[in-house]
Amino acid sequence: MEGICVETRILAGILLWDEVEQYVLETVMEDRYKLVLPQIITLANTEEKVATDELSEQFVGQNVIARCFV
Repeated sequence: MEGICVETRILAGILLWDEVEQYVLETVMEDRYKLVLPQIITLANTEEKVATDELSEQFVGQNVIARCFV
């Protein structure tokens, strides 16, 4: 039986809350990737670091750098 190989990458994009109620990152190419949880993400504009368990509505729509499943 073959295992499923899941790759992760550090990507930049807009933090969104999707229809299945999870945080995703949308890139410039409009691809969406699920965030690896837990992790520390970086707000691109301020370089502030935020833990994913501290995310709230105020961060939705902001440009971030985060590790995502690809």
